[in-house]
Amino acid sequence: MTALAHFFIGISLPEEKAKSIYEQTLSLREKNSFKTWVHPLDYHLTLAFLGRPQSESQLKQLKNNLTETLKKHDAFHLKTNTFQTFGRKNAPRIFFLGVEESESLTRLRDHTYQICKDACFELDQRPFAPHITIAKKWISDADFLDAAFESPEKMNFNVYSVDLFQTKLNELPRYHSIHNVMLRSD
Repeated sequence: MTALAHFFIGISLPEEKAKSIYEQTLSLREKNSFKTWVHPLDYHLTLAFLGRPQSESQLKQLKNNLTETLKKHDAFHLKTNTFQTFGRKNAPRIFFLGVEESESLTRLRDHTYQICKDACFELDQRPFAPHITIAKKWISDADFLDAAFESPEKMNFNVYSVDLFQTKLNELPRYHSIHNVMLRSD
């Protein structure tokens, strides 16, 4: 385990959905308005950000508990909704694509969060706000509110698995699955 490695648990987007999101944001990308654009293969929904584990055994326990608990969850579908932001309206910190409310997603997140807490990870206590981050840190001189971009095409996608990701900051894509748990599907 790399000393600077960060880990999180999330849901990957199907590649064709990621490509569609990327294409829908091309006009904004071309304006060089955000400091960082997320690589399309890194698009995901975070269920729990873990930071750095205390040890390999903590990570091993987490993997085992994730598999035992999450394999009992049913696969489900999600639907994206609108582009939104976190931070100041005229210079947002995060530009993202939201997802519609889903009891299945909330239940999966709650179970995932409990598994992480049981493995002694210190977790963010903010309310769950499911989203797909597209870009970070507005850097343009113009206000974000003046940036023209179209409403996104709403997309459905199925959630068949959950991944434990390791972040590798010097690579693109940055997020690498080191453990995958398939959800139950009929």
